[in-house]
Amino acid sequence: MKFEMAIRNSIETECEDYFLGIVDLSHLENTMIEKYNSLISEYPRAISVGITLPYLISDGFKKGYEKIHRQTNCQLKIITSQLSKLLENEGYRVFTMPKSRMSDENHISFHEVVASLAKMGKIEKNLLITPEVGPMVNWGTVLTDAPLKASYKKN
Repeated sequence: MKFEMAIRNSIETECEDYFLGIVDLSHLENTMIEKYNSLISEYPRAISVGITLPYLISDGFKKGYEKIHRQTNCQLKIITSQLSKLLENEGYRVFTMPKSRMSDENHISFHEVVASLAKMGKIEKNLLITPEVGPMVNWGTVLTDAPLKASYKKN
């Protein structure tokens, strides 16, 4: 689709190692998604963006991990804002899901649930595990009414 290349170009201005998935949420059954039914009825498709965290983070360097996580949060905010502008300029409505501590009863974030539904990984032990880098990904989500086709690709 013409948007996917524009979406990729927008993401690649901010990072090189990323995940991109698009999913139609309107027909899926998931307890976390059901909490947002009214929002999803207006914005039935989701763009899930994941930024891979550097491999240099070890369990013993929590301070470094928090710094990297804040940095990728900033990157995700920029990327999701750019994607929102791109889609709005084409006449579509968008809603950027904020980063938050909101999660389901298993402590899984909305962003991880959407990434899982976009087939970017599987939820195991309260984490989204990707085949490529395990849980070392920070996720962001843009909801839209744009007619995007479901897809998944790792850059």
